[in-house]
Amino acid sequence: MAWDNNAQHTAPGGEAPVNILLAGPIERTTAWYQSLQSDARFRVSAMANDPRDMQAKLAGSPEVVWLDAQIFSGPSPLVEALTSVAGAVYLLVPGNVDEGMVEQLNGITAVKSVHRGDFKINDLMQRSYTDALALRRSAPSLSPSQWAGGRSGGTISGLRVVGVWSRSGGSGATSIAAALAQSVSRRGLKTLLIGLNAPDILPLHLEVKPEPNILSWFANPSDAGLKASIQAIGDLHVIAGFPDMIAEGQGDRPPEAKGSLNELVTSAAYAGYAVIILDIPSGGSVAPRAISAANTWLMPVHATVGGVWNAVEAFRTVTQRAAGQHRINPGNIFVALNMRTDGMLTADEWHQAADAGCRNLGLNVGFPPVAATFPYDGAVPLAQNKGRSPLDASDAFARPIHSLAEMMFGQTIGVQGDNGSSGTVKKFGPLKIRMKR
Repeated sequence: MAWDNNAQHTAPGGEAPVNILLAGPIERTTAWYQSLQSDARFRVSAMANDPRDMQAKLAGSPEVVWLDAQIFSGPSPLVEALTSVAGAVYLLVPGNVDEGMVEQLNGITAVKSVHRGDFKINDLMQRSYTDALALRRSAPSLSPSQWAGGRSGGTISGLRVVGVWSRSGGSGATSIAAALAQSVSRRGLKTLLIGLNAPDILPLHLEVKPEPNILSWFANPSDAGLKASIQAIGDLHVIAGFPDMIAEGQGDRPPEAKGSLNELVTSAAYAGYAVIILDIPSGGSVAPRAISAANTWLMPVHATVGGVWNAVEAFRTVTQRAAGQHRINPGNIFVALNMRTDGMLTADEWHQAADAGCRNLGLNVGFPPVAATFPYDGAVPLAQNKGRSPLDASDAFARPIHSLAEMMFGQTIGVQGDNGSSGTVKKFGPLKIRMKR
């Protein structure tokens, strides 16, 4: 699959279609799909017929979820699942559910309405569309005036899946992805770094073996296959990427397919990883698949005029052209400026040009600010050639990496555990996760 920058997929009024997930027994989701497929306002992104499959499909960040609660074994797993949904949920429950439970379900943030027995499809379609557009327009990070006021995690609810991707090759994406993963893992967060290049150079930089690699996952897309794919470097876990370009084709699977990158990310989340970092190639069919599995985007860019154009086009592709397939909130996009040589644009000049590029293309948001600037330091490639982390070899490189880690993952706060033992609390927006030492 590749993104088509010339394709137009719009609902009435020029809006991108609302991305909707249908979850419930197969006869229910099939009936819903038949009602929605001819309505240009909606794009059915996926259908799920059991709770775990639904969790996997939620990695695609649907704007709307229609859910028949019959697929859950009881109220407790249903409530737990609903608290992890970022989009608007319209919930169908059996007719004999008592009023107290209905009130409890209505109190969950994502739930917009609870219906007993059945939906009135036409009424629900209109409400779903209206609510989805309101959510799009009310997202705080969509306002250019709010870029300078701090960064909100938007839909992040604890798990960060960071896609490190640039449309330009040689932007330092792999070096930044590896160093960020090391920085985060050293903070005590369980971190998984997944290589997706072909051939992958992570094994050279990190001194891990070329095998096992991501092909082990594709051969056995299961919890056991995930475990068999992983190599450990201290506290950091790594899945090496593709050995060659032919093998890369195995990554081109739709999000709902068995063994997709979305399923890999979901399996890693079930395995307890708090941070998953994807080192995404600049081109090829794997790039859009990987972006669709991420909820955060770190964009390494060249500090050149050409780098501006590539960055603006990539930003437009992810936030607008692919909005019907997957949406990453602009507040979860971080720009890393690579100052490789002398004579490049300053960070201010570069961002002004990128902002102007957004206006010239008619985008209704400003370009995200530069979150980190990387000056060139010859100690970085020398360290990588020796299999050493550049974090330990170059302060100039380590400082912006640690700064990015602070912005994305928050500070570590020392606390006393309930049993009197010391520990740390990791802050993820409104969530706090206690990490035992």
